[in-house]
Amino acid sequence: MRARGIPTALKAIDRLPPNRSTRIRLRAFDAMDTATLLPDLPDMGSHLRSLLKQIPQGRVATRGALAEALGNPVAARWVGHYLLHHVHTPDCPCHRVVCGHGGLGPYLGGDPEAQAKRLTAEHVAVRRGRVDLARFGFDQFVSDRPLEHLARVQQALAQRVSVRGPRGLPQLVAGLDIAYPSNELGIGAYALVEYPSGRLVWSVIVQRRIAFPYITTYLTFRELPIYLELLEAARAEHRLADVLLVDGSGILHPRHAGIATHLGVLADMPTIGVTKKPLCGQGDWAGLAGREWCPVIYQGRLRGVAIRPNTSSRRPIFVSPGHKTSVAYARRVVMGMLRGRRAPEPLFWADRLARTGAKSPKAK
Repeated sequence: MRARGIPTALKAIDRLPPNRSTRIRLRAFDAMDTATLLPDLPDMGSHLRSLLKQIPQGRVATRGALAEALGNPVAARWVGHYLLHHVHTPDCPCHRVVCGHGGLGPYLGGDPEAQAKRLTAEHVAVRRGRVDLARFGFDQFVSDRPLEHLARVQQALAQRVSVRGPRGLPQLVAGLDIAYPSNELGIGAYALVEYPSGRLVWSVIVQRRIAFPYITTYLTFRELPIYLELLEAARAEHRLADVLLVDGSGILHPRHAGIATHLGVLADMPTIGVTKKPLCGQGDWAGLAGREWCPVIYQGRLRGVAIRPNTSSRRPIFVSPGHKTSVAYARRVVMGMLRGRRAPEPLFWADRLARTGAKSPKAK
């Protein structure tokens, strides 16, 4: 059954109009399911600015405390990045943000001495470049905790995942990847490759404004709109693959719902996640030889495999089912597409096409 138009779905996920009409075949969700799995994206910058304004004079907050108030401590790195690149004004309270141990870190309004001067003027004692958090720390934020809501979306979606692999091997496999010429713009590529020859047979790229920042384990909400648009472009040309390889996690994810999983469930297609680093899990991959693999266990269950692609690369790749694929099927497909590079051929071509597109003068 075809959904009533992915324009509604795309607007729901990032409130940005699609570049053109889109009618991707989404799974037949009812209205409540759609609202649950395709939520309105929070404006993270606005949420963070609201928290900054809550830090009173004479107090400081850590990046970790701000991230916790946003709903997940993993956002601390993004908080630091935002504070180094936001629009800074003379009345900006960002000088009240310190490192986890109370030390003065990078400060957009000046060097650490400038930050110390502003804090001292607000009667915050700074000794040897550090603030006593027990005395001056603040963490009593009032917040909607937007990342907690998005985590619940992922948890709900994880309940719909199928990890049964198709009966036969694919004839066509597509790789999907995104390059970023700027923080606000993404160039997505879809590379359709023959299995098992690895021959590139068709490709398409799309360009789209990005509405959500990069926060680890929340990549779905940054990249899903571009991937949905790529699938629509492929569908319109009758170029949908049998299996999608996605540059991102599948069920090898803290909430068992990486971007390969989210995309697979929404598009109702077999997907496999491939990453260069694992978000979670344990395995004995340090001693792998070329083209060897080992299981990756998370929370006591097999969630994926680590594969050393060749003898020249010491670093493995991490493969996990997204949707409608099993661990064994995902491993077999990816290993069947390795041609001496670190990435399987569909993702190699998708990466190359996306990077080329990002260098284009049109990528503005």
